[in-house]
Amino acid sequence: MAEKILLMSDIHITEPGTQIIGLDPAARFWRCLTHAAEHHADAAHLFLMGDLTHHGQVAQYKILKQCLADQPFPATLMLGNHDRRRAFAEVFPECEPGFRQGRHSFGDTDVLYLDTLDEQAEDRHSGRLCPDRLNWLKSELEARQRPVIILSHHHMLRSGFDGMDAIPLRNGTEVAEMIAGSGRCQMVINGHIHRIIVSSYRGVTHAMIKSPCHQMPMVLGAGASSLSVAEPGGYGVLLLDPVAPLLHHVDVDLPECPVACDTESESRI
Repeated sequence: MAEKILLMSDIHITEPGTQIIGLDPAARFWRCLTHAAEHHADAAHLFLMGDLTHHGQVAQYKILKQCLADQPFPATLMLGNHDRRRAFAEVFPECEPGFRQGRHSFGDTDVLYLDTLDEQAEDRHSGRLCPDRLNWLKSELEARQRPVIILSHHHMLRSGFDGMDAIPLRNGTEVAEMIAGSGRCQMVINGHIHRIIVSSYRGVTHAMIKSPCHQMPMVLGAGASSLSVAEPGGYGVLLLDPVAPLLHHVDVDLPECPVACDTESESRI
């Protein structure tokens, strides 16, 4: 059976009593963790793909750490535009210093996770891979011939939401070109948008996943990057395969619906 990886992005933890459009991010995140532990206990790993907190404050990272204390999965924490390196390092000193990038190998597949946070960005929320991070990615892509999945917080390609496309990975086309040119990458997966979107660049699939908390409303074109809607939170389930990996998305807190077989359809087969 293919190895199963869990993906959650844009957690946006706040202090107790502080909500985002009427939602409690910590409670929403906890429900996703609980759902994953109940329905996907066989998962090999959990990646939290950035925007771990809403304001990058020490108190918020401490709440995140409490949420993660009792969940059963080995976890890798990535950074997004709402995160701050110094506060993160203070609460998670066990994480290696420097850029939050790396490689995990699962069976025949390598998962590379990128650090796209740019704390010097003039707009505060766009991302960038500096020359050091680009060189690291290039060396990883050239180091072996195994299939690769790449995780990024920021999106590299256009999303169709003008507000979000004003704060992408600023050198995203260069990065997407490098990834496609390697011939190794099966899929690039990012958060940041808070919406399920699928695109491609030179034959490489680029997929975006929703947030456990608030979502981007389906309003294409002009609009602020802060537009939000209280749709169900969710997370990604990635099934690794050296030929054809699969990315599913799970919505949490949908109305309870019984599972049944359509026996009339079966009778027509």
